[in-house]
Amino acid sequence: MTRQISTGNRRILVIDDHEAIHQDFRKILDPEPQGAASLAASEAALFGEAPPQRQGFELDSAYQGEEGLAMVVRALAENRPYALAFVDVRMPPGWDGVETIERLWQVDAQLQIALCTAYSDYSLEALSERLDLTDSLLILKKPFDTIEIRQMASALTVKWQMTRDAAFKMDCLEKAVEERTKALSDANIIIQNSPTILYRLRGEPSLPLIYISHNITKFGYDPALLLASPDWAEKLIEPDDRDKVGAAMARVMDKDAEGASIEFRLRTGDGAHRWVENRYIPVRDAHGRLIEVEGIIIDITERRAAEEKIAQLARTDGLTGLANRATFIERLAQAFASARRGAVPFAVLYLDLDRFKPVNDLFGHPVGDLLLKEVAHRLTNCTRESDLVARLGGDEFAVLQGEMGEPANAGALAGKIQEALASHYRLSGNDVHISVSIGICPYVPDSAGPDAMLGQADLALYRSKQEGGNRYHFHSDDLDQQVLDWITLADDLRKAINTGELQLYYQPQIELSSGTIVGMEALVRWNHPTRGLLKAAAFIPIAEKNGTIGALGHWVLDQACRQLRCWRDAGIALPVIAINLSAAQLRYGDDLVRDVAETLAKWRLVPSDLEFDVAEATLAQVKWGQAGALPQLRKLGVRIAIDDFGTEYSSIGYLRTYRVNHLKITPSLVNNATEDSRSAATIRAIINLAREVGVGVIAEGVETEAQRNVLVASGCTVDAQGFYFSEAVEGSRASELLRRGVIGVDAWNDDARFAREGAT
Repeated sequence: MTRQISTGNRRILVIDDHEAIHQDFRKILDPEPQGAASLAASEAALFGEAPPQRQGFELDSAYQGEEGLAMVVRALAENRPYALAFVDVRMPPGWDGVETIERLWQVDAQLQIALCTAYSDYSLEALSERLDLTDSLLILKKPFDTIEIRQMASALTVKWQMTRDAAFKMDCLEKAVEERTKALSDANIIIQNSPTILYRLRGEPSLPLIYISHNITKFGYDPALLLASPDWAEKLIEPDDRDKVGAAMARVMDKDAEGASIEFRLRTGDGAHRWVENRYIPVRDAHGRLIEVEGIIIDITERRAAEEKIAQLARTDGLTGLANRATFIERLAQAFASARRGAVPFAVLYLDLDRFKPVNDLFGHPVGDLLLKEVAHRLTNCTRESDLVARLGGDEFAVLQGEMGEPANAGALAGKIQEALASHYRLSGNDVHISVSIGICPYVPDSAGPDAMLGQADLALYRSKQEGGNRYHFHSDDLDQQVLDWITLADDLRKAINTGELQLYYQPQIELSSGTIVGMEALVRWNHPTRGLLKAAAFIPIAEKNGTIGALGHWVLDQACRQLRCWRDAGIALPVIAINLSAAQLRYGDDLVRDVAETLAKWRLVPSDLEFDVAEATLAQVKWGQAGALPQLRKLGVRIAIDDFGTEYSSIGYLRTYRVNHLKITPSLVNNATEDSRSAATIRAIINLAREVGVGVIAEGVETEAQRNVLVASGCTVDAQGFYFSEAVEGSRASELLRRGVIGVDAWNDDARFAREGAT
């Protein structure tokens, strides 16, 4: 089976004064070189089919420029033009190649030219002065390369054919547009006085506007100015609607499309907008080529407003304007599906007004309606944009709390709602007092479904009613107690910062090789009046969520600096004091840096006296949020340590980004190192990494001599802290440890026992 290759015009003229050059071109471009026929026969015998036939070129020869020009003129007259001419630069005694090309292009501007030169004849600068170096002229360097000549001949003849075909298609398209314009002229006259706007776009990629009816003036535009504007679409289409309009136009451009319709907002000349329906109709010729796109614009603003009003009535409560039950259930199902996919958990709050019936009975239904409207208003003020407030019927309301985070936040919202609705009402001259009972069901991973959640919130509401109202309950006793404890502790913490209940404890950091105390980590404790001594883990998360972390962080910073100044004034040496920083504190950015600088100045300390411990997981969050507090602190001169290093991230990128001073190996690795070879290997890897980049290492949570020995066996300088040396101790006990200065290597157990004797 023979492949036929359509090649178009393959006529080539060679203009050169040497016969040998013409012979060379014929050998290179001849369609049947010597031996080709026998080779084809051999291939057919071996493989059963003939190879593809190589299409040759039709070559003519001219030996001077004048002769070549005459041949080009004759070929044009016979309607058999040349596609390509190979022209030599030097052809004495007649015209040179440059003059020959100038004259050829005067009679045939479409002729492709390959100028044959050794580059010693003319410089490119000289050529550019005499010739327009367009894409119709290529330079062929001597000596000739066979493959290069054949590729050039193929490419330039195909280019000539493509240029000719494109010109023909454009001519046909313009004629079709002219005919279409004439055919629509009568229809345009009719449209001028109708409410419908017609427009036409030329069927080429940029879709230029070629006609728009005079009715566009009703939208505040001059038709002539729009036709002359290349950005007419940006002027007419509301920015938020441009993508969907573009998508509709893309559908129309599809060769099989019969049309498209879309509704969008059309901008008016005064900056407002009107809703319109736009119907696109593609117009194609007999060969399926797109000639133009016709459009019909119909103003549907009033119809759209009526539809939205009907839809709003279907979605909202007629009295209060809140979402109705159907809308609430629909949004609840959406929130449940999103939470299943990993979105932040939400909560359902089911509300019932206490003593609403007596208000209705005493003051009448009009006052009852006013009360329901005011309740709706107050509920809306209590919630965020991400929440949904609905009236389910009668005096029952519901709140879908989006992005709840944790159940305590749902309890906080319930308390806020209770306070807001319990405030005095003045309705039509009547004083009204009510309260509200609330049932809460937060989303948890094993929640059965949206309907079940609403039912559980209803049961929790029933419990609140049964206990006398004016309270809220979760759907389980455990959650009730958990949230109650959280809220109570949050309230207590606000007071504790100013009532002297907080206290700093200090845990020494030891250089393993010498036993020298090289630092102290300040750890906050809370002497709670009823719960006893609480460690930071019990209340720092609460401080982060209830907004007291800023005040608490300042207190810790100030007290740690005060203690360090006291030690310095007493002649007790301590190189550095370490303080923990949470992610919530880092969000304060400039305020945090300013607070650190001012506190250091207040206690006459230098920035290098402080080292802030930031958990590895926190650094990941900071990097994601692009917070700038850490680089600013580092620039100030404060030291930075990565806490809990080795938990899950262990990125060397943190070392480069924040120029940290220490890596603090997580206690879990240290605890496992004596029994798990992988943990021990990880510790060695961290120590080696730190040594390579010049960063110190502190091993946390060292509790046994075996753990200490694993660290010592690493052969590197490592600091450590943990119960094996000393628990966190009060300031007076820390002073005694610092006066000793060393937890001695020779009498390690005795010194460690001394350090632990006063530990709490």
